[in-house]
Amino acid sequence: MEEKDNNECPSSLDPKLAPLLLFGGGDGDDDDDDDATFMYSVRTRALLPRRSTDDDDMDATMRAHRRWTTAQGWLLMAPRRGSSPSPCTATFLWDPFTGRRIALPPDHDDTVLTHGCDRMCLLSRRRPTDPDCVVVVIDLDDTVLWYCRPGDLHWVEHHYLQPGTPHHEHRDCVGWAIGNLTAIDGKFYTDFTDHVAVLEFSPEPVFTVTAVDGDHRCPAGYTRCTGNLVESNGDLHHVFFSHPIGCSRIVARVSVYKLSVATQKQRSAWVKVDSLDGRVFFVGIDSLGVGASLDAKETGLKGNCIYYWGINGKVLNVYDMERGTTVVINPGENLPYDQSPQVLMPTR
Repeated sequence: MEEKDNNECPSSLDPKLAPLLLFGGGDGDDDDDDDATFMYSVRTRALLPRRSTDDDDMDATMRAHRRWTTAQGWLLMAPRRGSSPSPCTATFLWDPFTGRRIALPPDHDDTVLTHGCDRMCLLSRRRPTDPDCVVVVIDLDDTVLWYCRPGDLHWVEHHYLQPGTPHHEHRDCVGWAIGNLTAIDGKFYTDFTDHVAVLEFSPEPVFTVTAVDGDHRCPAGYTRCTGNLVESNGDLHHVFFSHPIGCSRIVARVSVYKLSVATQKQRSAWVKVDSLDGRVFFVGIDSLGVGASLDAKETGLKGNCIYYWGINGKVLNVYDMERGTTVVINPGENLPYDQSPQVLMPTR
């Protein structure tokens, strides 16, 4: 199942530069000629020099693959069309800071990881080698997902919302909730209006929905709220961005809520928190995707801060929960504007 790094496989990144923001390339169309990638070190606040496409194993591997990040730091790598077959153009999970690779089933019919489609990758456990770890790929444009376990020979397709009149009015809401699935201890959680939905593989996918209390919706005086779910230290957090007008580019308020799990006497509830217990969050505004939590001391960053970006993915904002202030960072003048960055961090 696990494949060791060798001379034909990608070199590794320096963990002292982590976390990194990766701009460009990624999961776009295979026919796109402009596949330049840029890396920005959040720790050093520096744009890294471009890697040579002629003699750099890592750059060549990135160009040969489409990639999706996970909240645990692993990247799902899938070969682009036309890539020459080699040990490094298979489908696998990759730790870019150590070079470790975990083999996954190939996408034989080009439906799971097809080019030009929005996808998101999730791991149910911190490491792909953990027992019962499930790898999930979500179609963000349709009500379908695929899953496998490392060592499986094929992906399994699952339609979680069957077509038909009874489900039509809830389709967009359900799709948004599925796009915010977040893994905690082998299960996937998401916020669904006044409920929390849980997806568990036992071994087939099974959904359960539980009512939850708490006033964590759009505060009075704001016309719109966006947010992302983040797992941190085994707890589910919801980061909310309040907008004074119907535009997610302008953020007037940042709030964080933590899910308090139900006991025999009380129901589950969203509870507002004033700190992240010394950790750092990375999230995107108004976009489905992965929210990441990192240890501030290990990354050399100030704790209790939220790094976020909006539709203009180039601009990085840092919200300090202790001070209640936001600092804006411009990673580089020549970075692409039309794509939010991917976060590269050491695997947990």
